[in-house]
Amino acid sequence: MPDQVVCVKCGGQMERGGIRGDSSLIWGRVKETSIFGARAVQLVAPYFEVDAHRCEKCGYVELYAVKQQGR
Repeated sequence: MPDQVVCVKCGGQMERGGIRGDSSLIWGRVKETSIFGARAVQLVAPYFEVDAHRCEKCGYVELYAVKQQGR
């Protein structure tokens, strides 16, 4: 990930951050199952570490899947 990310919407500077204060988000495909009538959701490998960036000018948020984890 480059040090300086530019907003694709307005050209402003993007700052790295997180969602709900969590700076290490994980993305993966979702598998839904039902256990004793209760719905369960789990992530299926491979997983990806996600970086969040927010434009300081217009507020646009982008998420980047940057590093693969698990196989």
